[in-house]
Amino acid sequence: MDRLVMLVPTLLQAIFMFALGACVGSFVNVVAWRWPRRQGIVTPPSRCTTCGRGLRWWENVPMLSWLLLRGRCRTCGVRLGAGHVLVEAGAGLLFAGTFILLFAGPWREPAAADASWWLRLGPWQAMPALIAVLVLWAGLLAVALIDADTGYVPLPVTMLVTVVGLVAMVIQAVLFRGGSGALALGWPSGAPSPAWCAAGVGGLLGVTLSVMALQLGLLPRTFEAAGEMEDWTASQSRREVLKEVPCLLLPLIGMVLGHRFVTTGGLAAEGPVWLSLGASGLGLLVAAGSIWITRILGTLAFGREAMGLGDVHLMAAAGVVVGWRDAALVFLIAPFLALVWVAVSGGLARWRGGQARELPYGPHLAMACVLVHLGRPWVVPAARAVLGIA
Repeated sequence: MDRLVMLVPTLLQAIFMFALGACVGSFVNVVAWRWPRRQGIVTPPSRCTTCGRGLRWWENVPMLSWLLLRGRCRTCGVRLGAGHVLVEAGAGLLFAGTFILLFAGPWREPAAADASWWLRLGPWQAMPALIAVLVLWAGLLAVALIDADTGYVPLPVTMLVTVVGLVAMVIQAVLFRGGSGALALGWPSGAPSPAWCAAGVGGLLGVTLSVMALQLGLLPRTFEAAGEMEDWTASQSRREVLKEVPCLLLPLIGMVLGHRFVTTGGLAAEGPVWLSLGASGLGLLVAAGSIWITRILGTLAFGREAMGLGDVHLMAAAGVVVGWRDAALVFLIAPFLALVWVAVSGGLARWRGGQARELPYGPHLAMACVLVHLGRPWVVPAARAVLGIA
């Protein structure tokens, strides 16, 4: 009984997180529907897509409105699919599950200091980092839905998640650093050494230079003639992807220079801001770099564009929040999720006598991010067992 009483505050907070997640899921539904159709996200107000009637406030309550209206429009009677409700419920469960797993779940392992970081600080002191994680989940959900529907990753969404993640992590480091300027409680994604923090910051500067060079036209944008890509020869595709190498080299050079300046004593890498930027930068570089290098090598090997740059941007946003270790695991696990999808969807299609639906790689990356970050207490031991690491 005493243990149940102790869990009441956590359960109440989890219920609040579920309601918050359902509201976020409702907004994600709007983004996923309107973005591919080039409609405004905020305006016009919510309306029936068939008869065009504006919805009243009580028709916009996540999940409850759909149940009260019995899945139909009140005016024209058209059936409203359950997909929107499933997204709202899924987002609610994801937000509530995140809160429980981070602050009341297996993260309380005493042997792993970084794994218990969330528990040591608690929800209030870890609020900036928690916001970064929840914004990441919302962004990944929106990107996965749009990518599954159109095969296109909306870059403004991934860029917004990246910026929010960087800012939130800096705020986290500055406000709650654990005593006398040092982050005594560690860091949620693992605290890199000063040299690797410098490498992460140097890589971020390299990424900034690459983006600026692209905007100024100093570096070319590749595969712009998307409508003609099917007609490109293998040699054309290979030449085109090689144009991306300078964009990739600038962050790598920044990493090497940052690491070298610290190891040779030419730069002092200390302080909470340096740690947060270094950890986030390292996560971004490992996450995006692994996908980008795979894209370049795959295109060179097969003579056609392998993966998309949208996947690179998706992983960059994720890496800023989850860090380099989880990003490396996501890179390893996502292909297995894709294979499971192919096997299951193909089997169901054959059973129904239809055709299996292809799914872009973005949703698999998004799912792997969630599984790895929230399931680290189980995923890491399993990965070590598979790889034979003690």
